[in-house]
Amino acid sequence: MSDNDSNVQPVVDCTDITSENSSALSPARNTCDSEEETSSGSEDNYDDDDDDDDDDDDDGKEPPLLTFSRMTQIPKTFFQRDSISACLFSDSLFAFATHSGLLHLTRPDFTTIRTFKCHRSSILSVTTDGYYFATGSIDGTVVIGSIEDPQDISGFDFKRPIHAVILDKNYTSTKTFISGGMAGEVILTQRNWLGNRTDTILEKNNGSIVGIYTIDDVVFWMNDTGITFYSTASKAKLLNIPFPPDEQNRPDLYWPKVTFPETDRIIICWGSHIWQVKISILKNPEASNNLGSLLSTAASSLRGVPDRKVELEHHVRLNCLVAGAAAFKDDQYLCLAIRQSSSGKLDTPELKIIDILNGEELHTYQVISKSFQNMSLNDYHLGVHIGDGKSEYYLLSSTDAIITKELSLVDRFNWYVDKKLYVKAWEIGNYAVSPMDRLVVGLKYIDLLFSENSWTDASGAIATIFEETPEESEELSNFKISKWGMYILAFIKHDKTDEVVDTIPTSPVLDYNVYTTVLTWYLKKSRYTELLHLLSTWSHFLYDTVLITDQIEDALQIKDTPILRRCLVVIYLASEQYLAAVRQQLILRDAAALDVLLEHNLLSNFVSELKDIVLLPFEGPIDRLNIMKLSQIKNIFQKSIALLVDNRHSIPIEKLIEELSGSLQVLLFLFLQECMKIEPLMMAPYEDNMLELYLIYDKPGLLGFLKTKSNYNIDKAIKFCQEENNLHNELIFLWSKIGENRKALSLIIDRLDDPKLAFQFVKDSLDNELWNFLINYSLDRPKFIKAILDSSELFEDEIATVVDKIPDNIEVEGLKKSLEDIATNNELKLGVVSSIFKIVDDETKEMVAEFLIIRKKGKIFHN
Repeated sequence: MSDNDSNVQPVVDCTDITSENSSALSPARNTCDSEEETSSGSEDNYDDDDDDDDDDDDDGKEPPLLTFSRMTQIPKTFFQRDSISACLFSDSLFAFATHSGLLHLTRPDFTTIRTFKCHRSSILSVTTDGYYFATGSIDGTVVIGSIEDPQDISGFDFKRPIHAVILDKNYTSTKTFISGGMAGEVILTQRNWLGNRTDTILEKNNGSIVGIYTIDDVVFWMNDTGITFYSTASKAKLLNIPFPPDEQNRPDLYWPKVTFPETDRIIICWGSHIWQVKISILKNPEASNNLGSLLSTAASSLRGVPDRKVELEHHVRLNCLVAGAAAFKDDQYLCLAIRQSSSGKLDTPELKIIDILNGEELHTYQVISKSFQNMSLNDYHLGVHIGDGKSEYYLLSSTDAIITKELSLVDRFNWYVDKKLYVKAWEIGNYAVSPMDRLVVGLKYIDLLFSENSWTDASGAIATIFEETPEESEELSNFKISKWGMYILAFIKHDKTDEVVDTIPTSPVLDYNVYTTVLTWYLKKSRYTELLHLLSTWSHFLYDTVLITDQIEDALQIKDTPILRRCLVVIYLASEQYLAAVRQQLILRDAAALDVLLEHNLLSNFVSELKDIVLLPFEGPIDRLNIMKLSQIKNIFQKSIALLVDNRHSIPIEKLIEELSGSLQVLLFLFLQECMKIEPLMMAPYEDNMLELYLIYDKPGLLGFLKTKSNYNIDKAIKFCQEENNLHNELIFLWSKIGENRKALSLIIDRLDDPKLAFQFVKDSLDNELWNFLINYSLDRPKFIKAILDSSELFEDEIATVVDKIPDNIEVEGLKKSLEDIATNNELKLGVVSSIFKIVDDETKEMVAEFLIIRKKGKIFHN
């Protein structure tokens, strides 16, 4: 509320009972009664009909658009012994003039500047340029004075009643003003260079001047011809809007009322008509923007090229008289309208909100002003002032003054609260009041829902209201958290926990008693699934872990259920009681225990349960391991094996071998295999164990093991390999490792029948005698003979011997072709060797010849 509201006495708020789409045909109206009741001393009285209307309004779901209050800052004598004849509402000055010639000047906050008598009779016009004021009176004079300096004042006598006066916007320097009245002349008054007054008539002989106004350097006046717009810069008439020919009354009977909603727009009310005009200001650096630019000679005063454009934007005619109009909202007017009865008297004044485009009435408010029965249209004034970002509208008559305001957000908020429409109050409160005030209203709504047992709605309201309340201060934060917890506990008290549990916040954190009470409620109700969900969702810091743990353990004493044990596991893990958590997981046979043991290195605390821990990821009888693939077993027991490998230093290997022997020896194999990759020296003593396990579970990997390891018993390995039918490569490796190359080669020839492998084996052995053994041992095998002949580069000197020793009864496939290839190759080699010899011989001859020449030369010696 602004400062000037402190002296305002409220009258009844006029609640709009028409709908948003109500039209001018709607008969219902709202009444704002401002009639003073002198007999009782009360400021306001209302008739029975109005009371009924107000009762109806109480049922409304939306606040009124406007509120009304009586203006009490003007001297009471202005209404009691005198009456207001003219008024002014500008950005910096309010002025109220009376029929006795008094002028009351105030600031916009109604701080009095001064009150004095400046005319002998009615003041009909008041204007200002921000520094000076000017008044025109029926006594024929114009008074111009400084707003701040009472001594700076002057008067001008025009001999005929003055109806209107305006000041040049630069009056301080130009001393120029325009006036008009009963004489029917629009007079520009200036001072010449000698300081004498000069008058220039801009228009005459068109009836009384009933209004003169200016916007920038455009002046417009009203007389019998209508509204005339005139440019003081170009000294040209810009536009004339005729007084409507269908108007029943004379133009000078009802004086026009003008407001300026924007710097370039004008709203003109006259009779039952409203015009909205736009003036386009064309920037012209050579033009002067003040009234004093007019020449005092009338010869050229109406000549020149127009430099302004005046456009009529809207024209609306109402079915009543209009005492003033102002811009309200987008494309809306707020009009002070008065209907004329059949007897010619004026009815109760009304405030109408109309559509600017089509004149449709959107809302109507009846304002019963004092002595309205005796008023004429010219006795009413509608003033507008925009302060603190909101508009105030002043409804003045000769004997009364009322302030009306559009409801602010705070006003609407309070209205909703008074009507117990808490949801709407809370919604608008985000923009109108402090977060604390908004929260308080939200709490009222929750309390209302509680009283109606609307638990589901209350739960949603609690979540929305508290979540959208910012924690901008410690006081608000503490209050919010306290109330939030209180409401949740109320739900629990009424066994409505299910309705609110999903809205319980974890940020911000409520009192720990709230979370503990919720968990206890579900535990006592044996709602273990919900209990487990909450424990898994909420941090253990939110509730009393000791109390909840004790309660769960007590419940387990009565009935042991897996889900309760899982609740214990969740609490223990969250509170970092890992040993206790693993014990519960082992009872549950929960494979997740492996993750805990791996992460926190706890296996040494569970040596006695080692076998059970290893088997946690496996379901079914252990015998199934015998028929499963090694890759499948490895995948299932991946974490178990990793756990054993990580604890190879904390648990003796012998203990692990003991535990995993027998039906679990496949797991022992996987464990030892991984350990040997990581720490081969440590696992060297267990290579014989691995030898046997490889023979059982991974024969394809045995050769690699034999080649990379050296601490196993070779004789034992040879024995194992000899007992198997398909371990020829392994046996070949072992024979060669102990120097039994001929046995190994015989095995390659006899069992594998692989000439290429045999040749490579002999080549790698670096044993020349083994070549002869290979040739002699292979002469009865056509496949080997053919391979030897095709590998002549390996057997150059022995090829002839091999060919001679081939038994006659042996048929070698492709023998002729192989011999031809050998002969061809030998011939080529011979040719190449001959060519090389010739090149060497030629180079030798050249070098000898050069040597002989050099030798024949003498050599110089220096003493």
